[in-house]
This record gives sequence, structure tokens and C-alpha cells, in this order.
Amino acid sequence: MDKLLEVKDLKVSFFTHAGEVKAVGGISYEINHGEIMGIVGESGSGKSVEAYTIIGLLQSPGKVVGGEILFDGENVLEYTPEQMEDFRGNKVSMIFQNPMTCLNPVYSIGNQLSEAILCHQKVEKKEAWDKSIEMLKLVGINNPEKRMKQYPHELSGGMRQRVMIAMGLICDPKLLIADEPTTALDVTIQAQILELIKKLQEERKMSVIFITHNLGVVAEVCDKVSVMYAGKIVEQGSVDDIFYNPSHPYTLGLMRSMPRVDAEEYERLIPIEGNPVDMLNPPEGCGFGARCEYCMNICLRKEPPTIDLGNGHRSSCWLLASKQKEEA
Repeated sequence: MDKLLEVKDLKVSFFTHAGEVKAVGGISYEINHGEIMGIVGESGSGKSVEAYTIIGLLQSPGKVVGGEILFDGENVLEYTPEQMEDFRGNKVSMIFQNPMTCLNPVYSIGNQLSEAILCHQKVEKKEAWDKSIEMLKLVGINNPEKRMKQYPHELSGGMRQRVMIAMGLICDPKLLIADEPTTALDVTIQAQILELIKKLQEERKMSVIFITHNLGVVAEVCDKVSVMYAGKIVEQGSVDDIFYNPSHPYTLGLMRSMPRVDAEEYERLIPIEGNPVDMLNPPEGCGFGARCEYCMNICLRKEPPTIDLGNGHRSSCWLLASKQKEEA
């Protein structure tokens, strides 16, 4: 598979009156054509910030302070506003977390969907309207002709999320970024939305970045996973690597705090102790050090190296580095 997206040492900071908040502290990953990558981490770990940076929606006082975002070999960060407008929608699109705040309450569903087509493609209004109806059918909305004339508040939460998916796919992008698209939905609707995204991804052979804090969702739809903590990727690997052979203490903590449906007897969930990092004053060493049960002196003083565990499985941890040194 060829690379579609390559993020190289991306650094994003927010310059506030209180100081510099290093929201993304030098992350790197790549996504191939037709691949789904999950980005997992707790709130405030930098998942959404890096997604907004890719799509060119990073708001002030946020600023890219280093790194590259290569899409089909071109650095997106060097695009002019006109190039970025063409890139966003035609080549990459995004499903946002809360459809009620992303859909305009004073415009009908049909107006908002057809506007997305008219902005990016040279077609007549009638053709854009017809294509919008077809897209609503594709995402499983019944009676699409009626829905086109309705407003967001007249639809249920699941329907609004399907409209957001339709809007994200309507220009046939190569990359879809889904930012926690099932968070506000009940479990039954969540399952339907996940099944729909997976089905459309397979049909259109597009790549997907799936941002979530739900490991069950990752296991369901993703090919590989990047685990983020305090603005950094602490572990990367295939879904099998992350679920069956997790190597970073934070990933292990996430696994232990998740209920297992296959457990033969009652198992107590073990929470991750402590509080998330203050990104205004990040620690000198490992960001997870203060909460880690395996923490050593060096963890608090020095940032850990990234250890290659083979087959694309990487982890940043001093414990692994010391084990590797012992084995050598």
C-alpha cells in the first residue's frame, strides 16, 4: 500500500496570556490508502488539535511551531488559502463530534448538503440537489426527499450524525477524519454508525482517521492504533499489537480500566491513578511518569526514547529501553 498521509514531528502550541500550551509535542505517523487508523487518548491529549491542524481549521491562538503534514507527497502546511479550500472537502473531510453545533440551525438539510457540492464542484443546483438525495439514501436515511426540506432540530441525534457523515463523504474525499462521531449517541445507534462508516470506507477505498477514547470502537473498525498522552504518541501498532501485546504502561492502564465481556468471573476495573498533565508546565521527563506504577528516576528527568518492537509496533518507555539494554 502507498502512503496517503505522513505526519512528521508535528508540533502545535497555543500561545495564551498564561504562557505556551504545547498541545501537540512532536508526533509522527503515516496512513496508507484504504487504511483506518484509530487515535486513542483521554480528553486533552491533543487528538482533536492534530486533526484540526491537518484539515486547516486550527484556530488562534493555536500555531504550528514545527513539523510537516504530507498528503500525497505535498506539504499541506505550505498551501495557500485557495489550495487549502480545495484540499478541505475535495481530498479530506471531517465528521465532527457534535452534529447539532456543526449543522446550521437556520438552513435546511438540503441547502447545507448541496452547498458543500456547489462549493467544490462545477455542477448545476439541480444536480447538486439530486446528488444530496442519493447521499442521504446511501447513509441509510429514510424518505430523503422529505429530510432535505427539514431543519436539524427536526431530526433525531442518529439522523443528524448520518447527515454529518453524508456531508463528509459527498465530495468523495481520499481521507475522512471522524472526531468521536458516536460520543453523543446511545449504544444501538453507535453500532449502526460504526457499521455504516466501515461499510462506506470499504466501498470507496478511502482512508480514515478515527479519533476516540473508546477502545471497543477501535477494536471494531481500525487496522492500526496510535495511543496519545500529553500531546505525544506513546505507543503505535496494529490493533492486535495494542490489544494483545500492549507495551506502554498508559496503554496497559487503558486496557485494565475497560470492562471485558468475555470475562469468566467478576473482575474489578483498575483506574489510572492521578491527574492529567498540566500542559502549561509539562514535566521534564515522561509525561506519564507521575501516574506510572513502574516509574523510575530517569522517567522524571529525561524524555524516553521510542523503541521499535518490530512490524510497525513502537513504544516510548524507559522500561522497554532498559529491558532492551539487558537483553543486548
